[in-house]
Amino acid sequence: MVVVEKTPSAFGPLFDSHSHINSEEFDADREQVVSRMRQAGLIGAMVIACDLGEEAKLFEVIDAHPDFLCGAWALHPEYEDRREPTVEEIAAVCADPRIAAVGETGLDYYWCKGDLSWQKERFVRHIEAARMLKKPLIVHAREAEADALEILIDNRAHECGFVLHCYGGDADTARRAVDAGGLVSFTGVVTFKNAGALRDVVKALPLEAIMIETDCPYMAPVPYRGKRCEPALVGEVAKTIAAVKGIEPELVAKTTTQTALRFFHLPACCRTI
Repeated sequence: MVVVEKTPSAFGPLFDSHSHINSEEFDADREQVVSRMRQAGLIGAMVIACDLGEEAKLFEVIDAHPDFLCGAWALHPEYEDRREPTVEEIAAVCADPRIAAVGETGLDYYWCKGDLSWQKERFVRHIEAARMLKKPLIVHAREAEADALEILIDNRAHECGFVLHCYGGDADTARRAVDAGGLVSFTGVVTFKNAGALRDVVKALPLEAIMIETDCPYMAPVPYRGKRCEPALVGEVAKTIAAVKGIEPELVAKTTTQTALRFFHLPACCRTI
């Protein structure tokens, strides 16, 4: 992947609500990535681990910047061949104070086909663990938004809170998610030329129901397409949302950051806005 060489102009405060800077794509220059995040106006980021055994590296990354990074962990819905963790095992990992959310968990109908009862059962276990811990859920729902929302509603996920991350569904499902007590998060995809329908979803939602993310290292926003995505680019998502809603990017940055801090129950020392 081609690395971004110039840090975007700073504005903010910004918070990347979904990143994977713990992934191997960042092993060679992770400290520089974090430095660029700070230079770009970020006050923090959520770092996600998605597999059994990834907790150790996640904690290593977070511990290097405890004032700046927080974490989430779950077994990703794409991984069919993994041993299924119990509710108690999920809760044991996510009870760590460095973990602010359970996720990403959910449904994936893009990569996974056939009988997906195992995926739905895994999702329900993660919801139960999140409710036990009173920590919010980060939900992956690729081509499965409506079904994921029904499972969230049926299992009272509003009690812990949830976000439909990297949202790619329609406006009606997004509004229903918000009505059910959830949030909707957008990535750099919303900046793409062919993403008019997704920008219509942004237009249909109140700003207070939205978070922004990179889901890096993939899906770098315009004008950085073709390069490795990183959290310093999350401001481009804020700028597009601002353009869609006819408001200032600084307002989008401040509002989505306040929403993220509330949603993840981050400590008062992080509330620098």
